[in-house]
Amino acid sequence: MMRAQLSPATINGALVRQRGPIDSPSHVEVKVRHEPRRGGAVVIPIQPALDRRKKKLRDSSDNEDILKVKAFLAGDEAAFEFLFEKYRQRVYGISFRFVRNREDALDVAQEVFLRVYQALEKFKTESKFFTWLYRITVNRSIDFTRSRKSRPLHGMEESAMEALGKPTARRAPAQAPVEYAREQELRENLQQAISSLSDKHQIVFVLHTSEDLSYKEIAEVVGCNVGTVMSRLFYARKKLQESLSSMGYRPS
Repeated sequence: MMRAQLSPATINGALVRQRGPIDSPSHVEVKVRHEPRRGGAVVIPIQPALDRRKKKLRDSSDNEDILKVKAFLAGDEAAFEFLFEKYRQRVYGISFRFVRNREDALDVAQEVFLRVYQALEKFKTESKFFTWLYRITVNRSIDFTRSRKSRPLHGMEESAMEALGKPTARRAPAQAPVEYAREQELRENLQQAISSLSDKHQIVFVLHTSEDLSYKEIAEVVGCNVGTVMSRLFYARKKLQESLSSMGYRPS
């Protein structure tokens, strides 16, 4: 089937509108109770399982995706535009949480959608489209991060709060300088702790905590069984608590 060529400029033109704050399905909440010693107590959150209503909505969304994929493969270009509009924010958000820089996240998202456009004929419609899309996004984000490790970190990298989906709080005029300094220190230390995790542990932590994916869905994205996902998630939380404890924060 002949299809119109999708150019990088077309995708980038739409993605560039995502430069504002990330809007993710769920946010990581890091609670801090300030104490005289250092940052106070830090909570590594656990997202509850999807309730029945959310699961029903997600199942309906999955069915809609498959219909659009089939329509696209039958020659309907508008069907791909629908999928692009539906998932561009999420793809950008996931890539941003790994690369931690808005411009780089735009580049990764652009490449992801180009790959999806070119490879959609290989997608198996008995699978979930969004887990296939997330797998491509995660893999490309990790590849980009690995290729950048040899380069020094640059000033445009964002804080851990934004990298996990929660916009960084800006200091209010009346905020005490000491409190602000402690919050900044926590952000930096949290980012350091997350970055110290291996790729496989970062992936499950981000997908579960920021994207609200179930264990089964994460397993489909990363290509392993549910037990492995649960084990990696437990290890990730444990290592984050240990890392933050070693920096002077008390787990709560």
